[in-house]
Amino acid sequence: MESVSEKSANTIKAYTVQYNKLRKALDKDISDASQKKIIAISTNEPNVNAMQALLNIGILVRKFNDLDIKELTRKREENRHLLSKHIKEKNKQLADTLPSLQDLEDYTEQLYKNGKWKDYIINYLLINYQTRNADLHFDLVNRKMDANDPNKNYIWLRNKTATYIRNVYKTSGAYGQKVHKITDPKFVFAIRRVMGLQRSGLGEGTFIPTESQVGYYVMRSTYKELGEGKYVKIVIDAHRDNLQKLREISENRGTSLAELAESYDIKNI
Repeated sequence: MESVSEKSANTIKAYTVQYNKLRKALDKDISDASQKKIIAISTNEPNVNAMQALLNIGILVRKFNDLDIKELTRKREENRHLLSKHIKEKNKQLADTLPSLQDLEDYTEQLYKNGKWKDYIINYLLINYQTRNADLHFDLVNRKMDANDPNKNYIWLRNKTATYIRNVYKTSGAYGQKVHKITDPKFVFAIRRVMGLQRSGLGEGTFIPTESQVGYYVMRSTYKELGEGKYVKIVIDAHRDNLQKLREISENRGTSLAELAESYDIKNI
């Protein structure tokens, strides 16, 4: 925990899950297991991402105990090539099937017209700020002093501005707090309506009912249940020739331009 203390809360939680998973599979302390054994356990996973997660834990623990990690790092590098190939194969399929950015924007506008305030807010933030699922778990507050917990995200509504404050997101350890001032009248109105529902104690005022299922609620709100990952790919594809916009997307998402090109560019085939 000390070695990953600078990571975001969600990343630490993910490390904990993977640590316990590898520890249980080995039936001994990870530091007492050989690199070959850790690699063998990882190869039982159903996909490359899951394999990498266990290898990362093995590397982290062995490094912490000043043990050799050469075999593990070599295997992780081999897997990265497999992962890159897998991404390209998926992108080839997506390039022909994903809707356009205009489709997403039209869908979001229809949500507003139909008074689907929470779904509208989710889609607006996904399209305009390229957020991940965890970023969309936030509290709505009327006073800045109430947005003071560094382990929470907030939208602070004041007059005609909704200030979106992100403390908890995947790469917060590297990029720090992100603050966006949103003055779009429709977005501000939608936030105001949801806050009104909350004050009335109505169920529609509960933004994300279960934090552990935030991905489910976000996906359910998106166009054809595409989810946040495909949304960001659509946004990137629409702005692929605009370097300034791509830099903005990189900043919004807390992801390097290189990572955007590698993992989210559907023309990366």
